Amino acid sequence: MVHGVTVRAISMFSDGELAFRPAPGTRSPRELIFHIYSQEKVLAEGAGQGRISLEAAGASNPEANPGAADCAPLVTVSDARAYAEACHRVADKTFRQMSDADLARPVESPFGTYPAWQYFAFAYDEHWHHRGQLYTYLRLLGKEPPMLYDYEPAKGGA
Repeated sequence: MVHGVTVRAISMFSDGELAFRPAPGTRSPRELIFHIYSQEKVLAEGAGQGRISLEAAGASNPEANPGAADCAPLVTVSDARAYAEACHRVADKTFRQMSDADLARPVESPFGTYPAWQYFAFAYDEHWHHRGQLYTYLRLLGKEPPMLYDYEPAKGGA
């Protein structure tokens, strides 16, 4: 549900609005979308592998490489949606393949050592936080964001 609503919010931006910055030094919608979904993928993969390296954690940062280079191809809303869908599929597949024992196992990361399931919760918290920023940007652009609690699945995605 949360992912589907976010994909609909992404679709409300025009290609040009993906570069919108409400103030100097803030992330653009493109960078926020990249960060939300890169973080989801990185945390899920790390939970599945049993470790998250500093390099992997930094890959979701669009302000520095490798994140900046990976974010650059998200030029259109279609690109951003496809990226969101691909990252979400990886995270979902990783989670569904994990056993209860896998989810309970400790995972080391630059943020500390937590049970694997906690990294999925971290990704969920990050998603809501940054989606709130996307909603603020939509409002600043004169658009009404989608209803937060919506059971309509994302069109064309999971």
